Amino acid sequence: MRRVRLAEVFAPVERAAPVVPTDIYPMVGVRSFGGGCFASGEISGSETRYPRLLHLAAGDFVYPKLMAWEGAFAFVPEALAGGFVSPEFCTFEVNESQADPRYLHYLFQRPETWREVARNSAGTNVRRRRLYPGGFLDHEIQLPSIAEQRRIVAQLHEVLERVRASTEMLRRSVLLSEALPVTAAHRSDTADGERVARGWTHTSLGEVLTPAPDEVIVDPATSYPNLGILSFGRGLFEKPPIDGAQTSAKKLFRVHADQFIYSRLFAFEGAYGVVDESFDGYYVSNEFPCFDVDTRRVHPRFLAAYFRSPSVWEALAIRSKGLGVRRQRVQPEAILDYEIWLPSLAEQNQIARMVELGHASDRLRSRMNTHLDALRVAALNQAFDHSR
Repeated sequence: MRRVRLAEVFAPVERAAPVVPTDIYPMVGVRSFGGGCFASGEISGSETRYPRLLHLAAGDFVYPKLMAWEGAFAFVPEALAGGFVSPEFCTFEVNESQADPRYLHYLFQRPETWREVARNSAGTNVRRRRLYPGGFLDHEIQLPSIAEQRRIVAQLHEVLERVRASTEMLRRSVLLSEALPVTAAHRSDTADGERVARGWTHTSLGEVLTPAPDEVIVDPATSYPNLGILSFGRGLFEKPPIDGAQTSAKKLFRVHADQFIYSRLFAFEGAYGVVDESFDGYYVSNEFPCFDVDTRRVHPRFLAAYFRSPSVWEALAIRSKGLGVRRQRVQPEAILDYEIWLPSLAEQNQIARMVELGHASDRLRSRMNTHLDALRVAALNQAFDHSR
């Protein structure tokens, strides 16, 4: 075991490519927290202010100067070879006579490594500090022999593969539990005649939803609990409170449990939901229309499931107003005019139970993922602690 500078195992490499305005460049990004590389879309040369971009090869080690402090380190996989990054990234080749790239991959999966390397960053504000190549290469690590590196890699691969498989199994189970109520709410495999025979009715949402703006004049001395709506039908989330003295809004709108709510601006990507008890009495702007639900005919959780389908978002987006899809607003009239098939209340209650089971499954997955992530970090720490 010896202590070495990273300069002994990494060599800076810059395959600079002058930017041509008419050329197209497939760009690559690096996720924080050891999340690896990803394809970040294509840009034309006319869309970037950089006079040159850096060309990547498979096996390159890459990180963005600005995000190194939170673990944005990765090796470039074969699938992303040939992509580009901006000069805000640093790229290196590995000296494989000194270090096994797989060993370095695991080393830079470790949060403790990110924290240690980040100490060499330049700047005062942690979120604006940059890790330049010189600071990176000056960092020292304990480096065992190549044989010992490979033993550690084999040990970690076995443990982390089991963690990965468990995480994937949890992810798939939640996707299934979330998809079931959506499928049941639409039953696109069922003919209209069969729906009628089962007690379904065809109606416009205006027959079961009533606009219910609960307007409140903003008091500068009051703080208002605020909520937002996640896209892709993922429900509501808590936002920082609105300070009555700081907001430019003259009025806000109070929401109530079991109301149907959506975002005019982000309806095109599924920002629909139902207010649950935890958000009862929260406030929103007029960009979030609310509706009372006729619970004699519709279970609110049925609507939550129904509006998780992309086909609904697309149909309503066609009716939206504005310039450009990302500035189009779906107005309440479009919602109220939209026609759907309503199952019997008995079937809706079953679908509502599926929704609740899906929420419970998601909460369980979140807890399990926390435990699995802790196990992954513990395995990394143990492996590298033993290598000293």
